[in-house]
Amino acid sequence: MTKKLTDARVLRSRQVLRSAAIELLSRTDRFSIAELLLKGRVTRGTFYRHYNNKADLINDVNRELIRQFTEKTEGKFRVREVLEVISEQGIFYNAVLNNGQDKSLMVDLMAALREQRDRALADVSDERLKKHLIYQWEIIVAGFWACVSLWLQDSMALTYDEILEEFREIWRVTMTRTKKTGLLLFDFDV
Repeated sequence: MTKKLTDARVLRSRQVLRSAAIELLSRTDRFSIAELLLKGRVTRGTFYRHYNNKADLINDVNRELIRQFTEKTEGKFRVREVLEVISEQGIFYNAVLNNGQDKSLMVDLMAALREQRDRALADVSDERLKKHLIYQWEIIVAGFWACVSLWLQDSMALTYDEILEEFREIWRVTMTRTKKTGLLLFDFDV
């Protein structure tokens, strides 16, 4: 019984620290541990019980954010669900994509997304086709992040349905041309 209470407290403490770090990272990556403790309303002992230093905390935050993303992209990149994840932390993702905060997040996220892509293409035996699909995937993902960056910069003025319609319109020609495109790895449904 005590273990469950301890586990719940540990989880809660980590979540409080992650949330405080995300909020601070939304403004700057040059925050101090003291600022983090004040924002999260936790003690220095609590922080050091869970993390060795600020970099350790940021790595943990990034792993958790990447986990949230990759849940929505395993098998197929479910665009609407990814947009929902992004919008939950819109200010933070705007800072990452448009203001260069937490640069390692996008590097690590793209590496995780590419691993998923490669698993999804593992059964494609034609190396020429596989390379073609990878190039298309890269173009689609680059376009996705460019649109999301603008969407966040514009305070998410478009609804999910509107931005999904924009994505479908952008790739409409490619989607109707052939069934063997990198778009097979994406779900643009509303």
